[in-house]
Amino acid sequence: MRLINEDEDFVNLKRYWYSLDKVVGRYPDGAPDHVLAAALSIDEDDVKDMYDAIATKLRSIIDAK
Repeated sequence: MRLINEDEDFVNLKRYWYSLDKVVGRYPDGAPDHVLAAALSIDEDDVKDMYDAIATKLRSIIDAK
């Protein structure tokens, strides 16, 4: 848990040596949902919900300007 909170490069993907930089290097245009789910330790179904919530929040910030 310490790494998740303190290491900005940490993701839960052993295949990529737990490194966000390595994941971004492999998927520069965006990772598939199953990879994102594994990296965040969430269900794949929750990836879309999280994406939609973030997009909605960003749209509201942009519209407020």
